Amino acid sequence: MRNERHDERLSDEELELFVQYLHRFANHDVDISVRLEVGYPEHPVYVLFGRDYPPVGDAADYRRPFADRRQVTSKSDINDGG
Repeated sequence: MRNERHDERLSDEELELFVQYLHRFANHDVDISVRLEVGYPEHPVYVLFGRDYPPVGDAADYRRPFADRRQVTSKSDINDGG
């Protein structure tokens, strides 16, 4: 799949799809960590996906996209093994 619109921002719909794919990638393809270089070669962006919680800083420093629209489907807590 090739997209020639690299100079445009993602639409709201594209951003939502990206986040859905990102969640799938994180859940199924990240074992311990994945390090990527993306963007233009002359101005790269370095991305780290890791299972360390959190890898750097405080958990409050990390934002969950669309969290305000997320439906609660479980009452489990990370501290109770759920």
